[in-house]
Parts: sequence; C-alpha cells; structure tokens
Amino acid sequence: MTKTLKFTSLSAAALLSASLLGGCATDQEARDMAQAAMDAANGAQACCEANEDRINRMYQKIMSK
Repeated sequence: MTKTLKFTSLSAAALLSASLLGGCATDQEARDMAQAAMDAANGAQACCEANEDRINRMYQKIMSK
C-alpha cells in the first residue's frame, strides 16, 4: 500500500468516524470535514517526503566519503 493511499485511507476513516460520532452533519459540514482531513493527509505526506529526501541526502553524503 502506498504512503498516499495509507494517508487517504486514514483520513477517510477519520472523517467517517467523526460523522458517525458527531451525529447528522449538513452537506457543507461534511465537505468541510473532508477537506480538513485531506489537508491533514497532504501535510503528513509532505512531511514524510521531506524526511525521506533528507535521509537520502544524508545517505548519499556518507556513501560519497
């Protein structure tokens, strides 16, 4: 499972849980929650990619010595 798919799945699960626990939400509230979940997933993915890039640069620096 790819990282993006994992984050998207977690976000969808969080959205579903929030909607079930929060009672009936309006259509706009559901869209807002979905957007917030997607923004959180995108932020987490960007962080993960930045860490991976940093680790790869460190590895390349070590291997070039």
